[in-house]
Amino acid sequence: MVQTVKLKLINEKLHIGMVNWREVYIYSPKQIKLTPEVDRGRLVYRAKGSKRRISYKAIKKGLIKKEYLIKEEVPDWWK
Repeated sequence: MVQTVKLKLINEKLHIGMVNWREVYIYSPKQIKLTPEVDRGRLVYRAKGSKRRISYKAIKKGLIKKEYLIKEEVPDWWK
């Protein structure tokens, strides 16, 4: 089953889109959902299994309001 996610804020330089501060995706070249974490008192995002962190401050610098649709594969039992 395919779920459509509407990204409301886009950082074109980092290829990152946000629905809100909890739902953040890398949309290019692969679609990866980033999980929010706190590191040294700051909000950061990290992909599952990765050591690389991207700070909210770095994402926020290049944010523009732009709607972008991505399709995410979810299991059939997820409704």
